[in-house]
Amino acid sequence: MALSIRSFFAPGLAALTLAILPTPCRAAESEDAADDTPSEAKERDGDAGDASTEPAEADAKPKPASKPEAFGHGGQLGLRAGLVLGYRMVLRYDSSPYCGAPKPLKEPKDQQKFCGYPAPLSVDLGLSFGVLDFLEPFAWARFGLAADTHSDTNPLILIGAGVRIYTMSDAAFKIFIEPAVALELEDGRGTAAWQTNSPVYKTDFVFHVAAGPQIDFHPNFGAYITGGVSMGVVRALGSSLDLNIGLQGRY
Repeated sequence: MALSIRSFFAPGLAALTLAILPTPCRAAESEDAADDTPSEAKERDGDAGDASTEPAEADAKPKPASKPEAFGHGGQLGLRAGLVLGYRMVLRYDSSPYCGAPKPLKEPKDQQKFCGYPAPLSVDLGLSFGVLDFLEPFAWARFGLAADTHSDTNPLILIGAGVRIYTMSDAAFKIFIEPAVALELEDGRGTAAWQTNSPVYKTDFVFHVAAGPQIDFHPNFGAYITGGVSMGVVRALGSSLDLNIGLQGRY
């Protein structure tokens, strides 16, 4: 009877014993963890953390700096237009057109020799090509918007050529000098009072030089202002002090 009871409970006791006792693997892991020093445990935890931060470090690499935008005119075809305000000064030859209203009862040789007066408003046009960033040759024309009543001439017509030479040519803000030459082509209006000395309206040769700043808002567009002088030598010794405000487009 006692043997039967023992054989009935024996399988249950064996299963309970196996569940309570640790397995060899679990015991081995516990022994490894117990053998780790604090520094080794920290190093192992650090290795796990590094794996998670590698993508973030890759994303944090600095990007290469972009190249500054250049504003040189080299290789560009340009068209500009400006409005010109001027003050004209004339020293006449005897055969030059009068530079003011003729004085009655005076011989032609006794008429006024030197005059100064505001020049009629004019439009200045230029077609250019940038051979280099700092060197921009151009064809040039200037057209008066009204006749010159002081010298009794029709609206101004100048046709010529020149070059703009830039400093700081790659910068948006630059300074230039502008030497040029032109032919003056307008003729007289023929008002009777101005004909007493039989004036000769010869084609004049004009020297022009100007300088000023230009601001390029875009590699293809800018604005400028110049101060300069234009001087003729054939009809009379005449010069005009010019203020030119304009815009330039380039392609």
